[in-house]
Amino acid sequence: MKTFLGSMLSIRIAELEDGVHELELTPSADDLELDRALFRDIRIHAHLDRGRDRVLVVLDARAIAMLVCDRTLVDFEQPVQGTYSVLFAPPPLASRDLDAYEEVRPLLPSDLEIDLTDVTRDTLLLALPQRRVAPGADDVELQTRFGQADDGIDPRWEALRGLQTDD
Repeated sequence: MKTFLGSMLSIRIAELEDGVHELELTPSADDLELDRALFRDIRIHAHLDRGRDRVLVVLDARAIAMLVCDRTLVDFEQPVQGTYSVLFAPPPLASRDLDAYEEVRPLLPSDLEIDLTDVTRDTLLLALPQRRVAPGADDVELQTRFGQADDGIDPRWEALRGLQTDD
């Protein structure tokens, strides 16, 4: 099988024949300039449809994210997945508003490669949940009162009582 990869996520399109190509990639977090404490087991499926002067790329990016629960502050792992499509096309076409694609980037006739690093990184970062709740954390009862004495007066304020005057 002939390889079309330059660096980990740079695809040498000059060697691609017209038609559909499927690529399975396993970059590291470092390859994507991501925090390796946050992402592991990154898997990318890239569907490339190469035409005479354009390349449509549909990425499916998956990883395991190491997160901290917003509710309990417990570390947990969660699979994340995101899909993104980008059309690399000649500048006159790339400057048009093409609603069928999430993004259109310029592709010059002299371009030998397309780099999918930032597209993949952004897809994974956007796949992270905004609310990060560990499995089962919704059922954990949390302490909601702090520093309260049994009589309802916070003992830290007791020293201020001595400053109180009747005037």
